[in-house]
Amino acid sequence: MNIFVNFVLLLLLISFVESAKHIKSIKLSKNVIYDCMDIYKQPSLLHPLLKHHNVQMKPSGWDSQLENRLVNKRHKKRIHCPSGTVPILRTKNKNVLYSQEYSKNHFNFLTAQYPGTHIAGVRTEGKNIYRGVGARISTYDLSIGKDQSSSAHTYVATQSNDDSNSIQVGWMINERLFGNKQPWSYGSWLGKHGSGCFNVQCPGFIQVNKENPISEPLSNVQDPLSFSIHQDKETKNWWLTNIKPFGIRIVVGYWPNELFNVLRDGADFVGYGGIVTSDPRGPSPPMGNGRLPNIDDRLWSGSIDHLNIIDSNYTIVGANDIKSVPLVDSNKCYDVYYRGYVDDDVGVSLSYGGPGGFKCGY
Repeated sequence: MNIFVNFVLLLLLISFVESAKHIKSIKLSKNVIYDCMDIYKQPSLLHPLLKHHNVQMKPSGWDSQLENRLVNKRHKKRIHCPSGTVPILRTKNKNVLYSQEYSKNHFNFLTAQYPGTHIAGVRTEGKNIYRGVGARISTYDLSIGKDQSSSAHTYVATQSNDDSNSIQVGWMINERLFGNKQPWSYGSWLGKHGSGCFNVQCPGFIQVNKENPISEPLSNVQDPLSFSIHQDKETKNWWLTNIKPFGIRIVVGYWPNELFNVLRDGADFVGYGGIVTSDPRGPSPPMGNGRLPNIDDRLWSGSIDHLNIIDSNYTIVGANDIKSVPLVDSNKCYDVYYRGYVDDDVGVSLSYGGPGGFKCGY
């Protein structure tokens, strides 16, 4: 059933993209092209679960007029679609197929269960109700093989018996997914019937911002990425927000609540950390910046800071108020150190990562 549903979605997307009309194209490089499509005709709305979905333009209670003016003054965007359209990354069929396979097999918020997958991070302990999560994630330019990937992320997730839903956002190096060896920002989801995908490579995520796509190549890895995922109090949709310097919050888009079955009423867990994947017969790739954490030096290894959560009352609280569980499956190659106290400069933070290699196990 799951295979059939994903296959139908793929055929729908390929058919739509081949016939869709776009108003403008933006070429960042030879293989990175965004098409500006009508916001109400974007490919994600082809998902069968979104047949009767009405596009929500901004989160409930959100007033972004002042912020938009500040963004226009302070940030020059490489991508700028006309009003009423949104940037959709042009994607090859093989990348779409791989993105569905990857999201299903290589991400589990409790353990690294797929051969060649390794994790190092923390998640909240026990089951509570969370309405969102946020973090600032440092980015790195690593040497990653064609059949490998390395990423850092923050996520919300819920598990009920054998069913699980999740949303994660962060950065990733994955040539098979993105077509080059650059770090990319990304977002992915797992929902009903085992369906799920990355970015807008198959139906699901609704893009509403005309200048800030959910996924784009990172030209300056010195700049950390700041994200938040939060559930809309009224519609229960899950919004992605990009937090820029000067405290500017830019709404990117959302995952409609119709995509989920056990995540519709909030998340049981939130977490932060890194994931790597590779052929289990070969070496594992580096994670973070390629160094194991040093307790005395926050920036020695991969760094994620300004950790926060949104509690059941839709209130943003510091991550120092929660109990966390470390998740490391191969401490010979990777590790994590959680600083559960508030630092005046970076809030609550964690260090994670490692060099990888041949002795990481399966």
